[in-house]
Amino acid sequence: MMMPLMTDDKVRALRRMKRIATGAFLLMTAIFFVTNHLGNQAIFWVVRWDHVNAFAEAAMVGALADWFAVVALFRHPLGIPIWHTAIIPNKKDEIGRNLGTFVETRLLSVENLRTEIGRFSAANAALGYLDEPSHRQRAAELLTEGIATIVRQLDDEQVQATIAEAATDKLKDLNASTLLGNGLELIVQSGRHQQIIDSALTYLAQWVPTRRDMIRQFIERSLQRTLKWGSNLVPNAVVERATDQVLTALIEVLQQAAADPAHPMREDLNSRAEEWVHRLQQDEELGENVNRWKNDLVENPTVRGYIAGLWISLKEWMLADAQNADSTIRSYVLRGIESFHQRLTEDQELRQTIDTKLRSAVISVVSNHHSAIGGVISRIVDSWDGQRLSREIELNLGRDLQYIRLNGTFIGGIVGLLIHLVKV
Repeated sequence: MMMPLMTDDKVRALRRMKRIATGAFLLMTAIFFVTNHLGNQAIFWVVRWDHVNAFAEAAMVGALADWFAVVALFRHPLGIPIWHTAIIPNKKDEIGRNLGTFVETRLLSVENLRTEIGRFSAANAALGYLDEPSHRQRAAELLTEGIATIVRQLDDEQVQATIAEAATDKLKDLNASTLLGNGLELIVQSGRHQQIIDSALTYLAQWVPTRRDMIRQFIERSLQRTLKWGSNLVPNAVVERATDQVLTALIEVLQQAAADPAHPMREDLNSRAEEWVHRLQQDEELGENVNRWKNDLVENPTVRGYIAGLWISLKEWMLADAQNADSTIRSYVLRGIESFHQRLTEDQELRQTIDTKLRSAVISVVSNHHSAIGGVISRIVDSWDGQRLSREIELNLGRDLQYIRLNGTFIGGIVGLLIHLVKV
């Protein structure tokens, strides 16, 4: 696993601090050699050259010691494999385990989580964000984009197969006879079947005249069956007149039935509707036939293909709609967000419930899986290259570690000077 790339700015800052720390060491070295032969001559007031020499000598030692300590963290000083040097590369796996254990037992302890999470209210944070109309609009846009992304990534064949199978199973489990009976019963009880009868009768009254030829042929066949050999003796004018009379009678009956709620035809239709309600609900044989027809229809490859194909149409519509400025999906999402925002604003109990549930969920998940989290951290660190890890840590912490070298230089010098003063 590759780690983040080093930035040029960090590299330059690290090199600059290394040069400063090394420069301080070289400066102390130069002062030591220059003052080493100047004796005890006074420079000003009580300061003598031997004081400066003692300071520089101890500063060199402090600088070298801290240089060794800092370098030993990351590599072997001067390339010499001295014991307990190059600590980070050599102890990488142990560092990973210790870091994982620390995160697992300390950082993600239930007590720490409960304390930290208790200070944060997700509901109030959401409310504060959604108070701004532009934020609600942006949230709707992001959610719509997320929906489109999920839809785009779904496997069409798998979704189609799932939809077809689920729809088929549901339809097979459905008692079509009872459902039709109950539905027809509601229609009959509410009187809405009268509207259906009105429409049907009106339609038939308009449809019958368009079938004059069919009625004429029916009359001719009836004459042939009745008169047999004498049917050819009936003039065409008689047949035409009979056809017109039948048409007129049919249209008149249909129009009367459509206009008169008490017409015998309507009463017969009402009785038949009630009979079908009873049969669909109670007749086991009819119910079995209806459900068998329903199952045959559901199993029909054409029907299954149509059901499965609905997904492609829905997907294409959703993806196209998500790109529109007046997206229907986005408007529904925005409406839901605004409704949620209003409820959050007005319902303090809801906010408390959300916070309580979220806190409990986070604590439960982390407490049940904190060992796994520690293991993940340990495995991730184990997968890193030791030298690269060392270089990355040095890059991020090395600049501050160079101050240790500077402090060691000057603190060492001060301590050396004090020891010299005590000796003399």
